[in-house]
Amino acid sequence: MLKVQPLQWLRYRARFRLPHSYQPLTNIRPKIVVPLTTTVHLTSRSIGTQTETMVESDPQQQPSTSSSNPSVRAAFQDLLGVTNDDLKNTFYQRELPNTLVRFASPEGKKLFREAMDDGQAEGFFPLTGNFTTQSEPAYCGPSSLAMVLNALEVDPKRRWKGNWRWYSDEFLQCCSSKEEMKIKGITFDNFACLAKCHCDVQVNRAFDFTFEKFLEDVERVTSTSDKFMVISFSRKVLGQTGDGHFSPIGAYNAQERKVLILDTARYKYPSYWCPIEMLFESMNPIDKETGRPRGYFVLSYDVEHPPLSLCDINSGTCCSTAEKQQESPVDLTTGSGSMSSKQLREEAKLNWSTIAKSFCQRIPENMWLEKPRTLEHVVRLVLRNVPKEYSSILANQSLASFNATNPDKRAEEYINELLYDTTKSPLYPIVMDALYPKRENHSYTPIDTNAAFATLFVLGSPRMLYTSLPKDLRDRLDSFRRDENLSATMKHEVHRISEEVVDLTTAFCTCGPNWTLLDSNGVSGDKKECCSGSSNNNCN
Repeated sequence: MLKVQPLQWLRYRARFRLPHSYQPLTNIRPKIVVPLTTTVHLTSRSIGTQTETMVESDPQQQPSTSSSNPSVRAAFQDLLGVTNDDLKNTFYQRELPNTLVRFASPEGKKLFREAMDDGQAEGFFPLTGNFTTQSEPAYCGPSSLAMVLNALEVDPKRRWKGNWRWYSDEFLQCCSSKEEMKIKGITFDNFACLAKCHCDVQVNRAFDFTFEKFLEDVERVTSTSDKFMVISFSRKVLGQTGDGHFSPIGAYNAQERKVLILDTARYKYPSYWCPIEMLFESMNPIDKETGRPRGYFVLSYDVEHPPLSLCDINSGTCCSTAEKQQESPVDLTTGSGSMSSKQLREEAKLNWSTIAKSFCQRIPENMWLEKPRTLEHVVRLVLRNVPKEYSSILANQSLASFNATNPDKRAEEYINELLYDTTKSPLYPIVMDALYPKRENHSYTPIDTNAAFATLFVLGSPRMLYTSLPKDLRDRLDSFRRDENLSATMKHEVHRISEEVVDLTTAFCTCGPNWTLLDSNGVSGDKKECCSGSSNNNCN
């Protein structure tokens, strides 16, 4: 017969909720008769996963406590979703090196108050109001960009979640796939490409700027709330673990010469103040993935001149042509100077570096190799080496710019006027001959959209593309750009296209002759090493 203590009995009753009508006798010790062949084990589990035996049974029938405790403990840990293996080789933040000052420390707060008093923390509040901790260990680049775009109040024109439009780091995957970024992160060039799809970006790579230039930009962006700076640097120089990383800066203390880094990897390091000289040096080490140094970006947004975007461009489409033509334009990818199938596969993935490479390398090289002697040949060469999608991008940007500046005017009327004026340009029939060599045998609509946009593009292409041409061809091209041959609408578009191409090559041209710096005689500078920039780099 088993004996049960009163306390055990009460626990037994509470556990099994016996009817209230049943009450034990107060003066009689309760007893429970249990057959020897039956063993009852009543247990209760505490928060600390400790077990307590509720019923004393025959020692021969009692299970071993040492064997039951581990299983109960494991079950409770499993209930909490935590096991000992989960915490192996894991970390909760890192200690900042002594050379860096934690933002939330008393000294960090003092540095911030001084920066505020000097007007060098204007960008802090828009940024901290949109502070984003990167959602993946390698998402420091997209996370920094998402934070800045939200601080600039850029409308992504895409649904985020529910009914809301918003930027988040997993949202930004124009120039690299989400899978690639999760595994490898993004490089300096990838970030520049991604940023240009959503805002205006000034790209500054180390060794191309001085410390004084960097200091000037830091002072400029921290004194305003409509421009922001993102740094691409090596953590090793700062005494931190890891290597390549992206983060925006939030303030600058001129008295102590320290910059506030709003680290997107908050699970690793908090925001901190860094000496500006050390931050400058941290951009210089060569990125082993690309063989080039890092740098910084200045990001802004102009509502009236929205950026060109690659995000919605289908690689199989280009700008629309007139209604079904009787003859398609000549295949500009064939003939001398055309790219091989291997090159086409390499260039299949459209990005800003690919487009810039057309202007700073392929077109000048082909001009030199083919030595065209007619303008038709020049037009074919230029159009053959520029991705077809770029025409669609320019057309979309033109519409977006018009809609932003002329909300009360119909865009269709503007486009029709632009196309009509373009057909009056002396260059237009030359472009038609280049696109349709046998066009005298066919009838065409009065306005060929494809030829019109090609005409605008050639007119807007920088003169330095044509420095290797004979003088008579260069003079003819220059004459087509004169005011008497351009309407006001055409002048606006040609100027806009020219600015876009110059900005593009300034930011992304890292191969071929530096044609933006050619002198009046067309003498180019030394060739730079061609940037592949395709390898990616983890955030560390």
